[in-house]
Amino acid sequence: MTEKVGDLKDNMSDVMNEEKVDSGLNQGVDSACDEMKDTEAANEDSEKAANEMDSKGAANEGPEKATNENSEDQEEGNEENRKDPYSYTKREEFTSEIFKIEICNLPRFGFKELKKRLAKLELKPVKIKSVPRATFAFATFRNEEERESAITKINGHVWRDKKLTAKKASATADPLLKKRRADGQGDDEPSVKKRCVGEKGEENLSPDERLKKAVSPLWNMPYDKQLESKSEEIGQIMKNFANQIFKNNASLRDWLTEQRKKYDGHCCELQPIKPSPVQTGYRNKCEFTIGQDIDKNDNTVGFRFGQYKDGTSSVGEPHCLSNIPDTMKTVVKSFQDFIRLGPYGAYNPETHAGHWRMLTVRTTRSDVMAIGDFHPQQLSSEEIEKEKTRLHEYFSSGEGRSSGVTCLYFRVYSDRMTGNTTEPYKHVLGKTNIQETLLNMNFEISPDAFFQVNTAGAEVLYEQIAEWCGATTTTTVLDICCGTGTIGLTLAKRVSSVIGIELCPEAIENAKRNAHINGITNVTYHCCKAEDVITQTMKSITSHDVVAIVDPPRAGLHPQVVRALRNSPFLKKIVFVSCNPKGAMNNFIDLMRQTSKKMRGQPYRPVKAVPVDMFPQTKHCELVILFERDSCT
Repeated sequence: MTEKVGDLKDNMSDVMNEEKVDSGLNQGVDSACDEMKDTEAANEDSEKAANEMDSKGAANEGPEKATNENSEDQEEGNEENRKDPYSYTKREEFTSEIFKIEICNLPRFGFKELKKRLAKLELKPVKIKSVPRATFAFATFRNEEERESAITKINGHVWRDKKLTAKKASATADPLLKKRRADGQGDDEPSVKKRCVGEKGEENLSPDERLKKAVSPLWNMPYDKQLESKSEEIGQIMKNFANQIFKNNASLRDWLTEQRKKYDGHCCELQPIKPSPVQTGYRNKCEFTIGQDIDKNDNTVGFRFGQYKDGTSSVGEPHCLSNIPDTMKTVVKSFQDFIRLGPYGAYNPETHAGHWRMLTVRTTRSDVMAIGDFHPQQLSSEEIEKEKTRLHEYFSSGEGRSSGVTCLYFRVYSDRMTGNTTEPYKHVLGKTNIQETLLNMNFEISPDAFFQVNTAGAEVLYEQIAEWCGATTTTTVLDICCGTGTIGLTLAKRVSSVIGIELCPEAIENAKRNAHINGITNVTYHCCKAEDVITQTMKSITSHDVVAIVDPPRAGLHPQVVRALRNSPFLKKIVFVSCNPKGAMNNFIDLMRQTSKKMRGQPYRPVKAVPVDMFPQTKHCELVILFERDSCT
């Protein structure tokens, strides 16, 4: 997201706005690597709200008159809120935006440096927003006392010969309402019901076409052309990688010059893209938004037509999307029918009213899991339990029985960020986990377990990883960011041992369970930060045949993890799997930097790379790079 510094100086970036309830456009991006994730819903039932106001305000008036007057008052209040981009700061809900400061006259700094500087002043901000190359930044606090303390401590504080100043700052405008006001749309969003003009060369898009463009932008491109486009994109990334090597490691420039001549400007061999075995209906997991459609029909289950910050929150049903399997579409339609028959509306990201938030559907060759997310608002535990019972009855003996759901969960939480919760899943009916087969192995998948969204594509990816590992019976595999252990487990029977490292306790439990299911005994798991255990783990390994596999989230590895990989002398080879190579570029560079106090070990060099298409109809693909120590190349 690109914004002008001037806009940021007036208001903290939308990305950092904790009141923003959705991260935006669904493009088939997984939570780790390409999740179709949407996080909003629609309006609370207006009749119920009017009745609540009636019961509070009709003491001396006739019932009918009181109801009408209060309904009108509430409608006016809601209308006012819909037009005011700062209305969220007036609600009873907590927001640190009302306790925000602007820090000025800053020296040149990095985000982490600013964070440490504020910590040294014994300040504990809720959020910090810095702007590259700017001399100002923003911070928010939990209350007025903390804000006043921050202003006092920062004013006059000297940092790198700069005397800092601090003052109170205005809250960030709601990005959706701000956008609508700027476009002169009032409380209406950009029309998707009418045919609209898209980007250059993409005119007259129907609602279905606009949804396809948002979720699967390459839907109308032949698959061979999709692969060609992705190959070109990866090629440019690899050339940029070569440029970065030239800038950051002068000792490799002669080597790089020869590599560029040999590999068409790339720093290593770039092999042809590996296609997905299936191009349609391949997604085994999607997170569907619950909201209003373009006709204002509440409790619509699907995906947004655009980003919240761009002024749109309407939801379209996914029946037109080719990358979603029919079994999943059936569940979506059945769940939509269920909630439309019920008393509760969808959660509204503007007003934070309403209840139904998101439907997650996971499918395998034999099972279907569905998870309904629900905001409790002011409902009693009895009322919530009643809705859970209604859900059970609908899918066990009602019309939902034919939807194919074999595992059903219900999750209740009041966090403003949909999906961003640690609240437990409440089992409703069927199995507690679902099963999938991959490379002739069986895997159990829990509600929050990570599993590649394209099972057939994952088999292609894992076979490629295994080939480049060069695994033998003497090899020890270090599976970093192992998740539920799928990569390491598919290699376990070919190697001496597998050591998995993962921060999420639930994922580690899944990995252990999957090892047991497949009779694998040569794996061990560490539930901790990778940087905390890699060095010690490497010291405990007696074999000199060690290969690391890293498959990090989109942001890449923490710099300390890369440092630990560099400082492990017996680690000769790394297979790096990236779903966002632009985001992992710093990791690639750090692996190749000249030896220094921070990077004590010998640098790695890229030997070969290959893109693997896991996400047909979208612009995304995985990139696998084989790195080897300088002495090995």
